[in-house]
Amino acid sequence: MPLLRFDTPRARRAPLLPALLLLLAPAACGRRDGDPAREMLASTLRPGDRLIALQVVDPDAPERMVVVVVPEGGKPELRILELQREEQGAGGAWRVAHRAPQGDLFRKLDVEDVTGDGRPEILATSLGGHLEVLEVYTRDDDGAWRSAFQNGGQEIEKRHAPGGAIEFWVTSRTYEERPGQPPTYATGIYRWDGRSFTEAGRK
Repeated sequence: MPLLRFDTPRARRAPLLPALLLLLAPAACGRRDGDPAREMLASTLRPGDRLIALQVVDPDAPERMVVVVVPEGGKPELRILELQREEQGAGGAWRVAHRAPQGDLFRKLDVEDVTGDGRPEILATSLGGHLEVLEVYTRDDDGAWRSAFQNGGQEIEKRHAPGGAIEFWVTSRTYEERPGQPPTYATGIYRWDGRSFTEAGRK
């Protein structure tokens, strides 16, 4: 049983830094004198940090990026970084707006509007124990980032409902089988209700 099926190819789950910088260049060029991704990395990566994923949150606003790094001797960590410009509008410094641990093994980073509000969310998938864990980070009106959804199971799928809304199908073992019977599984369907992702049904 596959652990994760998203709409992007498997080969993009853990892209290397050079490929990411090439992808970022068209969106980032022209906004500052240098490449925002390179400037951000130079000013925020700590000694011993190993970069494993990087993505611009909004291609039209490269002043906001998300990275996943493995600190020396530590476990994967997601960091959302924002460029704080000076009052005159030029220059500025990158700051960590939000950070969160990412389980034992990081799997995938994606950016997509999954709440339908026109603003992109950050989707991070990691392995915790024997479960695949998906966490969705959203940005509130005041600019603060928070976790809007976290769930884990043997299989997580992102699907589109008939009306176009995005759903997360999380399949987990129920442990309701009797001795000698094969394992039983159930799938919970989670959908955004305007305030949070709530269970909309089970299969």
